Amino acid sequence: MSNEQREELRDLLIRIDERVRSIQLEIGEINSDRHCRTHSEKIRNLERSVWGACALLGAVAARLAYGALQ
Repeated sequence: MSNEQREELRDLLIRIDERVRSIQLEIGEINSDRHCRTHSEKIRNLERSVWGACALLGAVAARLAYGALQ
């Protein structure tokens, strides 16, 4: 894995991390509002997005580790 690819993957990890933080803030805002069915649906969708981002982050980290070991 070249240095340029590592930089690109590192930048991708940073962007994913920032997106996860913003989603977590949105979830906190929704939780502080009234609880209703539409908010529950938004929370479920945001939680799925967060778990998807975490899975993607894990996959990229595994790819980096695999590339570093080669």
